[in-house]
Amino acid sequence: MRRTIWIVFLIILVLISGIPIYWTFVTSISEDKDLVETSSRWFPPSPTFSNYKEIFSASKQFYSVGYEFKITLLNSSLVSLTVTVLCLTIASLAAYSIERLKVPLRKAISFSVVLTQMLPPVILVIPIYLLFGRLGLLNRKLSLIIIYTALNLPFSIWILSSYFRRLPVSVEEAAIIDGCGYLETLWRIVVPLSKPAFFTAGIFVFLAAWNEFLISLVLTTDLTAKTLPVAIAEFMGRYYTDYPLMCTAGIISMTPPIIFASIFQRYLVEGLAQGAVKE
Repeated sequence: MRRTIWIVFLIILVLISGIPIYWTFVTSISEDKDLVETSSRWFPPSPTFSNYKEIFSASKQFYSVGYEFKITLLNSSLVSLTVTVLCLTIASLAAYSIERLKVPLRKAISFSVVLTQMLPPVILVIPIYLLFGRLGLLNRKLSLIIIYTALNLPFSIWILSSYFRRLPVSVEEAAIIDGCGYLETLWRIVVPLSKPAFFTAGIFVFLAAWNEFLISLVLTTDLTAKTLPVAIAEFMGRYYTDYPLMCTAGIISMTPPIIFASIFQRYLVEGLAQGAVKE
């Protein structure tokens, strides 16, 4: 009886959580004239996928909002994937050094890493803008990659460091005795054993870079570096807001993170269950 109650409760919770996504999808396939009617209906009377067609078929020759969305989607994908790879690479080296190489003041370093994560990014926006403006790095994807990597690196180090601490040292010592250096031991022994932690950190970093809005809004104005959250926000005009197109962009922007998390869900759950985020 208790199990049945829990199942019913979870089903209701999932349905409630999915209503905003469903309503966003319904709005994306509605026409402007049908938006008033969808408030009393669960499905539009004349659904259309013209907004999806406009986004995916837009070309540079005929500049449109759909073409701008397509370019910003590519920018966000490139920036998020690059930041994820850089964060995991640098964080693995830093975490392994802290946990295995007995560096001086390693506890203070670990505490400092966690402390930097507590700083709100909003207080860094003006200094970052002035610094990158003087360096001539505004409106560049490289700037976003550098900043997002710096902001997400402490969290990645924290996760990997906590996981490396739980690994048996004897396996690494055996590899070192067999002639492996520290880097080779990290690559051949530690990384394969730490897949759950890497995927856990990777998912969090990817989502953080994918959804970041404020820094991208301040540093980018051109299509060469503008990201998806900024492009979606620009759909809201002063006198008119294209809600169907904005919801279409929202549905498409949800898809990559959902696919990414679904593919690596097993590693994410395993990493959380084995203490990947425990200190």
